Amino acid sequence: MSWILFRYVWRAFAVPAGICLAGLGALVLLFMSFDLIGACFDPKAAVTWRVACDFLGGTLSMYLEWLLPAVFLLATLYTMWQFCRHSELVAMRAGGIGLGTIVAPILITALIAAGLSFANTELVKPAAAARAAAIRDSDFRLTGREPLKGIGFAAPEGDHVWVIGALDPADPSVLSDVRLTLFRPDGSKDVVYEAPRAQWLDGAWWLLDGVRATYYDELDTVIAPPEGRPASLTVKPLYGLTETPRQILLQNSDAALASASDRRLARDLLNRVEGGLSTRQKHEDSYATYNHYAAPFAIVLVTLFAIPAGIASGRQSVFRGVLLAIGLFLAYYALTALAMTLSDHAVIKPALAVALPPLAFGVAALALFRKLP
Repeated sequence: MSWILFRYVWRAFAVPAGICLAGLGALVLLFMSFDLIGACFDPKAAVTWRVACDFLGGTLSMYLEWLLPAVFLLATLYTMWQFCRHSELVAMRAGGIGLGTIVAPILITALIAAGLSFANTELVKPAAAARAAAIRDSDFRLTGREPLKGIGFAAPEGDHVWVIGALDPADPSVLSDVRLTLFRPDGSKDVVYEAPRAQWLDGAWWLLDGVRATYYDELDTVIAPPEGRPASLTVKPLYGLTETPRQILLQNSDAALASASDRRLARDLLNRVEGGLSTRQKHEDSYATYNHYAAPFAIVLVTLFAIPAGIASGRQSVFRGVLLAIGLFLAYYALTALAMTLSDHAVIKPALAVALPPLAFGVAALALFRKLP
């Protein structure tokens, strides 16, 4: 009986949820398609099916964590309203079925959606959104998959700097046309290495394909190669450099699109700089990192308070229930914005700022449940 009920409730919820997701997703894509449609008439634009899919898919990945809570809010409201309108909820409760059993399929689906949203934020969004942004910023004249060109990396310790001709984000372990400058403790140049290629091998950087070395004295004047230090080498291992390919890529990427794990790497780099991060920067970065883990659970929260709101709308007034759910939805994100502001100004700790909205609205949802007969 429980399995039959589970499938029935899940199907009743899945259909409106799928319609809402398709509708809201289509609205986002339609809004973003105006730029794409305009680019199709630009003879200089490099619009292909792959570019169009990368642009639209990357754009959708940026908005998915906002779309899913809205989808679950609307679909849950509609499902519970329908159950009440056709007296199905009354029949289920009269048969001795608890409310928790009835809504379990919806809540389990919300938990799965929260996991998928987190996976999107961590695994898909960083690369997909970066490609979409590159396409848009180039007015659709780039495909978004080109190597990054003319970039660099400054070691936090200040003892060396990379100038890199090209780096492929899909394989940051290989750098092209590199120029590496090593500095003495007093800040003067020691040596500059130039090579067609650098590669990360066995936990260390290697300069490959012929390396040219230029040496300097303390006045930054070019000098003859010191004894035992040749002007040209076939390969040059750089065991003293600790930066990884991922760290080099991160210093040349948009931090707003980074995953939580990448944010930790970037924070470690910045903390090694003399003076490290300011208090406000630490709070902003900590809040953004914690929020990566908390944001997907907004899907579960809005589902929790949409269930009693939907029941109320079915028994009393549709308008009243919808207003209650939407009001709670907007209040949740308003409290989230307020908590973020308080965290950035060091009024409250970042962990508390992230936890406050879920805790407050979790309690509100439980209170609404308790009022149900």
